[in-house]
Amino acid sequence: MINETPNLEYLEQLAAGDPKVRQTIFDVMAKEYFADYQEYKAAIAQNDVKKSITFVHRLKHKIGFLGMEYSYQIAHRYEEELRRNSNRFQSEFESVLLKIQEFINSTPSL
Repeated sequence: MINETPNLEYLEQLAAGDPKVRQTIFDVMAKEYFADYQEYKAAIAQNDVKKSITFVHRLKHKIGFLGMEYSYQIAHRYEEELRRNSNRFQSEFESVLLKIQEFINSTPSL
């Protein structure tokens, strides 16, 4: 697996230099990320494949938002594997999620 680091380049483009906009967008993304992450974990624990696919899809877009192109592809592949009732790429996907969680937790204020 390629060692990618989440970044805020896309966020910077969206905010166009406005610190309030930058913080608001980051806060919304972080809140949604944690909600989707909890729903994903619950779906996995319940072996609810359809719900798991939904939340992998949602999390995939947050991965893209954070500029993690290779990790986005892992999420995409995992989503496709779930559709085939396979958990291939699950561990890689979940390691990406942990990396994002650490990044968000270490970026409390922009």
